[in-house]
Amino acid sequence: MRKKFKNFVKTSLLNSVIFAGGGQEIAADKLAAFKKKIHPRIKSFIRHPFENTKSLLIYIFHRFLPQTPQNQCYAFMGKHGLTHYPYEFMLEYKKLPVECIYDNQSDLYYVMHNGKKLYFKGDTPKDTVFILYLSLLIEQDIRAPHRYVNDYSRLKGKTLLDIGSAEGIFSLDVIELVKHVYLFECDKDWITALNATFAPWKDKITIVEKYVSDINDESNITIDRFLEGKDKSNLFLKMDIEGYEQAALRGAANTLKAVRDLDYSICTYHCPNDAEEIHKTLSDNHFESEFTDGFFYWGRTVATEPRLRKAIIRRKVQSI
Repeated sequence: MRKKFKNFVKTSLLNSVIFAGGGQEIAADKLAAFKKKIHPRIKSFIRHPFENTKSLLIYIFHRFLPQTPQNQCYAFMGKHGLTHYPYEFMLEYKKLPVECIYDNQSDLYYVMHNGKKLYFKGDTPKDTVFILYLSLLIEQDIRAPHRYVNDYSRLKGKTLLDIGSAEGIFSLDVIELVKHVYLFECDKDWITALNATFAPWKDKITIVEKYVSDINDESNITIDRFLEGKDKSNLFLKMDIEGYEQAALRGAANTLKAVRDLDYSICTYHCPNDAEEIHKTLSDNHFESEFTDGFFYWGRTVATEPRLRKAIIRRKVQSI
């Protein structure tokens, strides 16, 4: 059915361009240029018809609807398409120039990020590196709901547990401030990139090739087990582990009870009950927390679950 619809759209567009003037060859060129501009939106409508229709209707009728933060997010997406960050600031990044540089020695692409080299996986095409880096800049914009901390000086002198480090952009931003960084990452390709990125600070980083969870075995480790025998003062936990944040906190039960100066920034959007349950876990251990402003749009869920979610929970600065 989807294939038939896509063919119908393609044929209709081609016929309309031919009718407007020009032969088949000219029309095909014009169609290619037209498709390049609108194809992502059509593709999104096919994949997410309900959410796109909802967004479009709210955008059309938003003046007659309650001006709630959620409706404002959907109105933005009705105009600009579904996005994790349904806010005007993300449009500033659409035409941002980014130079992707190939490193012959490491066989990896990198970008210059705040004067430092940030490397990407070896199998990542140049165009994808560009897109990924822009998405990271949007993610960590000071106005973004996914921003881990408002002020990087918050990590001065701390030991950072970067749990779910991926490319390591957060650790790179604070590498000269922190005492040490433990990068938890199991993807071999990312580990190669991380070693390249942090080569100038190799004495300040340790890569831990384990999943952080509530069990200890060959592939998994708990925070409590990892911290055994280590200095637990001035710790900062950053977690972005695709829905395993609650399990990781269960595996940190002793740490949450014992380490009173613990600081943290934890993702709360991967599972529908993350925000409520993670806030409760931290509150039960007498930590005062706050969520970042705004909402993060999470499309990887069933239609009955909310898609606009709180993105990050942090410890209140005043309570540290």
